[in-house]
Amino acid sequence: MSMTPEMINMILMIVIWAVVLIGAIFIELETTDLVTIWFAAGAVAALIAAAMEVAIVWQIAIFISVSLILILVTRPLTRRFMQKDIIKTNADKMVGQQATVVSVIPIDGRGEVKLEERIWTAFTTSNKQIDVGKKVIVQDIVGNKLLVSEIE
Repeated sequence: MSMTPEMINMILMIVIWAVVLIGAIFIELETTDLVTIWFAAGAVAALIAAAMEVAIVWQIAIFISVSLILILVTRPLTRRFMQKDIIKTNADKMVGQQATVVSVIPIDGRGEVKLEERIWTAFTTSNKQIDVGKKVIVQDIVGNKLLVSEIE
């Protein structure tokens, strides 16, 4: 039995949609955020359409439609749930505040600063050491250390 061009096209499109589905699932498994799950669902819908011998143009339209509808409907909900992993702290309020150096902050090293009656490990990216008693401003928090720069 020989295969007709229509059968070849149907099998080809089933393979293409299966590859898109597997690719979307693989990408989804490799990322920590929901990125391609909607395209995987669109690929499933298009794969079903291909198996039902729907025209290629309609398969593409189904893929795009299902993917877009799912993105528009579910993305705001998933964003809200994905942000629960963020641990909120009050440490962010330290950025922009002034501190006093209590232990020399060497170039490419760590020293200590006093901020709000607490001693913090601090470092700088400037090309000069910051001596004891100097005033610094907190630029960022990296882990549990403060990135500071000297106030001139």
